[in-house]
This record gives sequence, C-alpha cells and structure tokens, in this order.
Amino acid sequence: MAVLTIAALAVTGTAATGLAQESDWREVENPYQEDIEYTMGASVDPRVLVDGVRWRSFTIEAPDEDPFAEGATVEVELRVEVENRRSSGARILVILLLENADGEPLGRIEARQFKVAPGRLKGRSDSVQLSRRVIDSTRRVYLFFEVME
Repeated sequence: MAVLTIAALAVTGTAATGLAQESDWREVENPYQEDIEYTMGASVDPRVLVDGVRWRSFTIEAPDEDPFAEGATVEVELRVEVENRRSSGARILVILLLENADGEPLGRIEARQFKVAPGRLKGRSDSVQLSRRVIDSTRRVYLFFEVME
C-alpha cells in the first residue's frame, strides 16, 4: 500500500510540475510586441505563446572588442529559438528595435523570415552589421514577433 501511495505522489508531483511549466507561458496576441530592458549578449526568454508558437529565447551576441576604426560596423549574431505547437507549419517574423536607456531608437535587427514545421523546436541564427555606438548604447529592445501563417 505504501508503494502505491509513493508512486501516486510521484505521478501527481510530475503532473503538477508539467502544469506549472505550461502555465509559465503567456498567451498573447499575434503579433506580439513588447518593450524590455536589455544588455547585449544577454539571453532573454520571452516565454510567450503566439498563435500556437512559443518564442523560447533570443540573444544578440556582439564581439567584446572592436577591431575597427570608430564609426565602422561589426558583425553581431541574433539567435532565436521557437517551438511550433500547432498541427500546421508556421512562418515566423522577428524584428528587434534597439533603443538607448531613454527609449530612443538606435538600430533595427530584422531576422530573415523562417518556417517551423508542426510540432518542432527550431533555432535560427542571423548575422547583421551594427555600429559599435549602437552596440554600446543599447539598453532596451522593442520586440516584434509575428506568426505569418
């Protein structure tokens, strides 16, 4: 009897953990838009569900040192991870508007649109050019995430 009770508690605990993880996701309108604080190199987990697609994370990686003359641009990498929980494919658009601490615009990163098959997790990387001034001044990011189909 004690073994059955322990097994029942273990299953109940696992199910409760799964439900708690499911409830950590915010269901939001398509397209999703939000302004957040951000520091270059930080990984952000928006944890939003947009039309059946979870936006799991994004990171903007910039080189630590600028080997170029002042005013030149450097290559940064945008990494995005999404999970399509729909029964059909989805085409995703991600745009990040970089802002200073006062919310003034500095630059824009638009990832190439990409498709995610039904029931799949997909990571995507895009490279873009930004000036060192933009990289050093970014303190906020305005997020735009749209499920196109």
